[in-house]
Amino acid sequence: MRKIGLLLLILMLMSPVMAQVSFGVRAGGAYSSLIQKVNERYEAGGHFGFSVAGLADIPLSKNKKWSLRPELAFVHQGGSYYSQQDLHGMALKNDCWYYSLQVPVNVAYTFTFTDVHLSVFAGPVFDWSLFGRMKSRETNPNLHFGVSEEKDLKPCDLGIDVGLAVEYNNFFFSVNSNCGVIDRRAVKHEGETSVYQNNVTLSLGYYFRKK
Repeated sequence: MRKIGLLLLILMLMSPVMAQVSFGVRAGGAYSSLIQKVNERYEAGGHFGFSVAGLADIPLSKNKKWSLRPELAFVHQGGSYYSQQDLHGMALKNDCWYYSLQVPVNVAYTFTFTDVHLSVFAGPVFDWSLFGRMKSRETNPNLHFGVSEEKDLKPCDLGIDVGLAVEYNNFFFSVNSNCGVIDRRAVKHEGETSVYQNNVTLSLGYYFRKK
């Protein structure tokens, strides 16, 4: 009975906040790249993809200036990187593209100018790669995710997301940059350098807010 009573109390305390939660959707184009340091220079092999997501806006303050904005996104990303060190440098260029589930958990601060809402946001991004292809292999082009010798890239990543959004009449435009902090190489051989995933995304979206 105590557990049930505690649960009811938590729900009662949360109900005013949940009543103000807004849900939305967004879709857009993304430019993704795999960043690698080769011969003291940073190389970035790029790839154009897309990102679609469902999201929520959860107020954290009474004036709604601070809010939590989690998302669940399906992302087409990729890039290129070099491997197989030899006497002349990296011998093999790997072009790849793959699909991932991303969960950004951003904290946003919103400025209001009459009917226009300008938000800046930042937070961590959790990324789980599902499947993809690699152009450098002709016999088996499928991209393999894992941490063993037979795998190409690690299946998970953690990134830092920063961005800007402009909302008017429930529609919004956003631009954000996601910088990965985990080396995506499943196995690093002698002479090979770390590879990091970065994305820049432009999106259009809509909030199902009550006017």
